Amino acid sequence: MKITIDVFKPNQHISKATMTSIVVFQICLALLIWIINPIAVIPKPMEVVSSFMSLWSEGLAYEIKTSLFLCIKAMLLTSVISLLISYLTVVPFFRPIAAFVSKGRYLGLVGLTFVFQLLTPNQNDLKLALLVFGMTVFFITSMVNVVATIPKERFDHARTLKMKEWQVVWEVVVLGKIDMAIEVLRQNFAIAWMMLTMVEGISRTEGGVGALLLNQNKHFHLGSVFAIIGCILILGLIIDYLLGVFQKLVCPYSVLTLERK
Repeated sequence: MKITIDVFKPNQHISKATMTSIVVFQICLALLIWIINPIAVIPKPMEVVSSFMSLWSEGLAYEIKTSLFLCIKAMLLTSVISLLISYLTVVPFFRPIAAFVSKGRYLGLVGLTFVFQLLTPNQNDLKLALLVFGMTVFFITSMVNVVATIPKERFDHARTLKMKEWQVVWEVVVLGKIDMAIEVLRQNFAIAWMMLTMVEGISRTEGGVGALLLNQNKHFHLGSVFAIIGCILILGLIIDYLLGVFQKLVCPYSVLTLERK
């Protein structure tokens, strides 16, 4: 009974077994609600599974590979561009540039598509540019804040070790916040994964799960639509988990002082 009460109290430490039980219960409850839902047009779980098997036999694996390659490439480009601009904010000259780029998060990609079409030589580069832009503006916003909130004491401590200013930047800003850089990357990959359907819908000739989803939705194949949505969700969760594992391997210290770890 005490365990049952504790799970409804704030800031309680519970065992992994208890958390697993909570997750299983909530998943079962969600499946039950899905099965008994009164909306007739929403496909049942078995219809979705059947549609998934049919899509897999028709080449869903190739579409997944196409989308993953596009997102990973966008993630790598975004990381290089965003981290470079964010770290350069230690130099006053580059701070307005970072501030200007970060304001791009208020722009809609639909209105900018034509501009990117003029700047890119083909449809693949167009989709890549849109994903990179959509991730970069948020990545820089988060990472600039990480750099700006580093305590002055850390810089002073590095200076007392007779480090030059660029050495201070490397040790305190780059190496000292690598765990946060990975965390920001992890969060912004979710943004790119969410944008995938819209970006791949611009040009469907190269395929991808986004293009496939739009095609199935156009023909009102709801079983296939739900199957693709589920596939996108599961793939996103797997990649998020792998990035989390990578963060713990590279920066195991990042979770040592957290409340719920």
